[in-house]
Amino acid sequence: MSTDTSIFKKEDHAAIYVKCRPDWPLEIIQKNLAFLREKKPDPFKLAVDVGCGSGQNTRPLAPYFEKVIGVDVSEAQIRAAQSVENPPNVEYRKGQGESIPVPDSSVDLITCAEAVHWFDLEAFFREVDRILKPCGCVAIYMYHNIRPCVEGDEEKNRLVTDMIFQFDRVTLGPYTSHCARHLHNNLADIHIPYEETLRDESFDMRLDTTMSSYMDYIRSWSGYQAYSEKNPSGPDILKELQERLMEILGFDCPAEDAKISAKSPIVLLLGRKPQEAPM
Repeated sequence: MSTDTSIFKKEDHAAIYVKCRPDWPLEIIQKNLAFLREKKPDPFKLAVDVGCGSGQNTRPLAPYFEKVIGVDVSEAQIRAAQSVENPPNVEYRKGQGESIPVPDSSVDLITCAEAVHWFDLEAFFREVDRILKPCGCVAIYMYHNIRPCVEGDEEKNRLVTDMIFQFDRVTLGPYTSHCARHLHNNLADIHIPYEETLRDESFDMRLDTTMSSYMDYIRSWSGYQAYSEKNPSGPDILKELQERLMEILGFDCPAEDAKISAKSPIVLLLGRKPQEAPM
């Protein structure tokens, strides 16, 4: 891996992931499939979801492939993924982005959702090229810091955005991996090494939840996990954040009753392995 990912091996962190990380919108899966179908006809045999975490992007692939394999470095995350109901054609394996446990030229589609920033990119793309079939595709996508929003209230949305930015970059900044720069700059410096590529920023990640559950989502951030690990007896920094957000959004009720809508833009990168020259 490109940096220390031991933080993802904790059981309680994996439990927060499976509970609070949102599923990816079906439109993303359909966009991936449309790109794949431009050069490869159905049926598709194998998709591999690299850095699968607790499976939020793995399970939605199941209807479109004979088999789907989720790969993650963390056994705790894999156990979390297996703890919920999975389609019968979904399997999870331990592995890394730089060493994906599937044979050469066996994969129709590789997905990597909210994980590529942790990888050694050069080694990852070598593995992508090794395991993809000719005309197979790789899809990389991310969102960053889903934020509560109020339809039509730009002032509240600005205050919330500023508050989350301050919490992420300043409060958690010293505890956040340098790899987060890829999220901060919306994957601007990640380039799929194929001629046929596409960048799409037309999708949003949306989350309808409560303020209490939103705080659990923030607890899943790697920066917050690192902060908590280094400050086990430190102040509850989420309490102040929650109180301020509740004040901005005008809630006067318990956090578990405060219903919010939250969203973040999604960046999608697609690339296609070329057709091999005929013998």
